[in-house]
Amino acid sequence: MTTTAPETENKKRRGSKKADTSAEATPGLPPTRSRRRPGVIAAGAALVIVGALGSWFYISNARHTETVFVTSTDITRGEKIEQGDLTTIELAAGQKTDAIPVDQSGDILGQTATVDLPAGSLITHGAFNARIEVGEDQSVVGFTLSGPQMPSTPLTAGDKIRIVETPVAQGDPPAETPKTFPATVFTVSQDLDKGVWVVNVIVPKDEAAALAARATTGRVALILDGGGE
Repeated sequence: MTTTAPETENKKRRGSKKADTSAEATPGLPPTRSRRRPGVIAAGAALVIVGALGSWFYISNARHTETVFVTSTDITRGEKIEQGDLTTIELAAGQKTDAIPVDQSGDILGQTATVDLPAGSLITHGAFNARIEVGEDQSVVGFTLSGPQMPSTPLTAGDKIRIVETPVAQGDPPAETPKTFPATVFTVSQDLDKGVWVVNVIVPKDEAAALAARATTGRVALILDGGGE
């Protein structure tokens, strides 16, 4: 009699044992471990902090502004700065500027511009001088002068000048040194329509009448001396 079932069963058992033995013989791969680099982690953390601080600084400055003065009209060098000449703008806080804030308006009004200030110019401390006071023993005399009667260098308040008596138009030069009068520039303005300069000067009171008489003749010229402010 031929029996095949037990043999087949034995073969299955032997095959199963071989499979188990093969599985046990193959070792499992160890788990992969990531390498931590302290330097990279620290650099990343620093970048995050810097970015956060930058955002905070930008937002903080955007929210905080400072109101400062600018000119609303053209101001010519030598003119007084009046309330109607000014307006304001907002600047971001923290900007490096010498602009005058609105709470210092008393430092500007009535002062004399030392430079030409076109409309929209920031008013800085270097743009004006303190108002020049006229003493009790002094007077102010005004002159209307053309270009040839003025120095080539623009005048400004506080400049030390000499007023020179000149000959008649197309006359001969004086044979002797002409008479001069020392003075200090008080204000200067230009009349563009007429092409003349209006210069007010401070002179000793006892010379004011003689200079006023000369001013009406137009026979004067101005000399700018060193030591002007």
